[in-house]
Amino acid sequence: MSQHLATATLDGHPVEIVAGFDRRLGDYFLQVIDERNDMLYTSLQEPLLDWTDIATLRAKVAELGLRLPAQLVDEVEGDGRRRAGNRIVRHLADGPPVTLLAG
Repeated sequence: MSQHLATATLDGHPVEIVAGFDRRLGDYFLQVIDERNDMLYTSLQEPLLDWTDIATLRAKVAELGLRLPAQLVDEVEGDGRRRAGNRIVRHLADGPPVTLLAG
């Protein structure tokens, strides 16, 4: 499973984003977590959406109004194309992504 981490804003409040590709399931996923570690959104809440399609992730990011680092969703899409696993990347608002784990 790949995980791409970033700090974003949702309704003017800081949130932590975890998005990635689950190689075993063949699905993309998205989680939005607040500063108290409460899960505000998880793609598991919407199992009828087609999470095998990166367009679903892009649409959900837009629907939620999340402001993410520009390259985050593109990198998640690349992980899906490569069927990447065991990869964790921190995306910064003002700099290149930092790979924390590459496997």
